[in-house]
Amino acid sequence: MKKIIMGIILFVQIIFLIPVIFTKGFQTKVTSVEVEPTVNEVSQEEKVEEYNYGEYQTLKLLHTKTGEVEEVKLDEYLCHVVSAEMPVDFEMEALKAQAVVARTYTMFKITSQGKKHENADICDDSSCCQAWISKEDRLARWEENVRQDNWKKIEQVVNDTKGKLITYEGKPINAFFHSNSGGKTEIPVNVWGGSYPYLQAVETSRRRRI
Repeated sequence: MKKIIMGIILFVQIIFLIPVIFTKGFQTKVTSVEVEPTVNEVSQEEKVEEYNYGEYQTLKLLHTKTGEVEEVKLDEYLCHVVSAEMPVDFEMEALKAQAVVARTYTMFKITSQGKKHENADICDDSSCCQAWISKEDRLARWEENVRQDNWKKIEQVVNDTKGKLITYEGKPINAFFHSNSGGKTEIPVNVWGGSYPYLQAVETSRRRRI
């Protein structure tokens, strides 16, 4: 009887050992390979690509209150213009449109109207050229906890539109802009007496802010 029991136990052990014996030779050795990080994966400080505006890379800005003429990069100047012309809490696309219009208007003033100011390309007076505000004054008007984020947003919309202009027949247009059209724009001849084929009266949507 003992021999029969021992035989059964041995048989069961053989049954469990057979898969191990036959599969051992087919096991695959897994090794870990360390992949070197690519250039894009390496943490780097973000850099903004410079756009070459040729001879208009910089402009001479007249500060009307002091009479001082400051030489500034075009897109740096536009950050001060956009922040003066449009509330920073407007949508990004609206701010980008403002940046493009401001850049176009600046280039038109410089290239098409000659030297309006003796020693400068443009001034900081909105009644003469285009609105402008210093970074210090702009930051002072915002709540302290949002100042840096707001200024970064302004810089982003200007950088995202680098080099973009509105042109007609290959030249920058006289890009007038306003804060409210009242539902319909007006043709320039009825306002200033000039005629521009690219500026026509159109209906605009009005959206009241709550």
